[in-house]
Amino acid sequence: MTGAGVGSQKAIGTSSPCEAVLLDLDGTLVLSEGVHRRAWQAFFDTWGMEVTDADYEQRYMGRRPNDIITDVPGPWAGTDPAAALATMTAFTLEHAGSVKVVPGAAALIRQLRIKYPVAVVTSAGAQWAQHLLEDVLDVRELVDFVITSEEITCGKPSPEGYLRACAALRARPQQCLAFEDSPSGIHALTAAGVRDIVGVTTTANAADLTRAGARWTVPDLTTRHLRHVRRSINAEQTARESDAKEATT
Repeated sequence: MTGAGVGSQKAIGTSSPCEAVLLDLDGTLVLSEGVHRRAWQAFFDTWGMEVTDADYEQRYMGRRPNDIITDVPGPWAGTDPAAALATMTAFTLEHAGSVKVVPGAAALIRQLRIKYPVAVVTSAGAQWAQHLLEDVLDVRELVDFVITSEEITCGKPSPEGYLRACAALRARPQQCLAFEDSPSGIHALTAAGVRDIVGVTTTANAADLTRAGARWTVPDLTTRHLRHVRRSINAEQTARESDAKEATT
């Protein structure tokens, strides 16, 4: 974790005492929700289930497959959850080639990693996360820790994954900058104590992300869309420095 980090400060404006950066994966760094929707549809088809888009968004989207298979009532109840999970993983990997990168995602990670440790916290499994970070984004070597579904007991909106990431990075949640695309993920961050949350409006609208606790919302991760985040953080830092100077005079 070396480097002066001047470029990373200007790219996102994290001149506040940021200790680490926390990133969701699906929907935040890559446009993969369509892949997951098709995979779930294939899974539902094997059980002869009809699931509307509205029901999918409310009960399935953004959650760990093992949580859904265990907790959501369905015809899979009472069957081997490991076998059901393996089937879902196979359906997801079958469509892996159609995943697209959120504009600016890889560049943002490269810029931030100059100065700050980075963790990815995902509801996906290790195999899928590895594919996305290594083959799609080409940033796996820049990510210090990857918390996947296999490593936690409770998935989002539980804060467990983000708290594990903060512990691994030795960072205080309230001093982290985070990026999420789903209300459940933002609820997980706020429950963990993270305050500086950027909501990415790839799968949910800005109003829903703001209601969940996002301080800022952006359509993608390009520098031009993150400028207002930078300005806001820099203004807060200037105000803190001014208050500290007045307190000592």
